[in-house]
Amino acid sequence: MAGEQLFDSEIERAGDMLRAMRDAFEPSAALLAEAAADRVLPDEARLAAAEERLGAMAPDVRTAEAATARLVAGLAAEIAIRRSEFDTRERPTRLERLTGHVSKAAMRRRIEARWRRLGLPGHLAELLRRADLLVGLVKAERDILLAQRTKSEGDLLAFLDGRPYVIGKLRSEIGGAMTRVEASRHTERGVSVFQGFIDALNGRVGTCNVFLHKLMADTEDLLILHQAISEPARQGDEGLSPELFPNLAPEIGRFTEGMLTVRGLDRRRDHADRAFAERFPAEAAGEAAAEARPPKAGLRLPTLPQPRFLRS
Repeated sequence: MAGEQLFDSEIERAGDMLRAMRDAFEPSAALLAEAAADRVLPDEARLAAAEERLGAMAPDVRTAEAATARLVAGLAAEIAIRRSEFDTRERPTRLERLTGHVSKAAMRRRIEARWRRLGLPGHLAELLRRADLLVGLVKAERDILLAQRTKSEGDLLAFLDGRPYVIGKLRSEIGGAMTRVEASRHTERGVSVFQGFIDALNGRVGTCNVFLHKLMADTEDLLILHQAISEPARQGDEGLSPELFPNLAPEIGRFTEGMLTVRGLDRRRDHADRAFAERFPAEAAGEAAAEARPPKAGLRLPTLPQPRFLRS
């Protein structure tokens, strides 16, 4: 329960930070839209303020994206730990092997008891919930950024198309004292500031894509693990409805239709992991370190009853 509450508070915090970044972009978007609509170059003070604002935002953007990256990496580490638990469930521990020298049946009972204590189905259900929330957060962010980018790119094209008018008006405003070359240079200065704003939008869209690619690969891994546990128990797609996980509906659909396959998953996962590590090396290193640590005895996720296929 504590783990759920911590994750929910962290994802809420990450969402607040991302929204704050969107709000901080709004003055630059409004300035570009105004310049495009009026075909007027903003004065140098406004352009300088916009440029300074974009530069000052960069550390905050990195902080907001790093907060989301930590959640994505943490989810991936949890999935890897649960996969390792499943893969080694039949491997006797040292104590279990010693017990086996006396009684194979007693060793088997110890192995099954250890498996029950893992509560893996409960962990997977909670991890699916987390994956659904994270995918929803990132998809919503990307959709908003894409819409803003499309609008701002259109505004920039309109401004570029109107450059002759902008240059002419700029010269006339100061009584022709500015040469055409000087007016052109001032106009290009505005274009540079506006392009910097769009580049910043593109960077954030790219980061969202990196997050989504990794989340999708990790979620497929999670669903395949769910499938491996469910099939022997004849549980099928019980509890995996699109209504419960709306942001994972396509992946859940493939699972329930029996179309989920490991073919190509390793390649997709490696590609997604490399892209993530290139953009967030510290968070990727933290993920690797978490995967290497054995899970704590005090489970952070809810424990469900023993799977049916282990019941006598």
